[in-house]
Amino acid sequence: MPPVFNKYCNGCGICAAICPCDIISHEKGRRVPKVLYPDECWYCDACVLDCPGTEGHKGLELRIPLQLQLMWMAAAAEEKPPYDLVGDRFGNHPDTAWDMPRE
Repeated sequence: MPPVFNKYCNGCGICAAICPCDIISHEKGRRVPKVLYPDECWYCDACVLDCPGTEGHKGLELRIPLQLQLMWMAAAAEEKPPYDLVGDRFGNHPDTAWDMPRE
């Protein structure tokens, strides 16, 4: 699910400027920015972090799909360091392409 704008959005357009995927468009005279490509969202949270909002609340919220949340929780539960020696290579996942059996 893409970012969802709420009543606290002040229409400043910072979210459109900061989005690394360029999925948010803000046109002059339009109060709320528009999400152009909802399926392209990386869920990086940059738009939410930089949003000034109004009344002490953010002007948008990022609704992360449940499947993605579960995947992140499973990775965090493993408590693996970001890089570790796996076999004869550095990495943290032995099932990557370069760790496949060689022919």
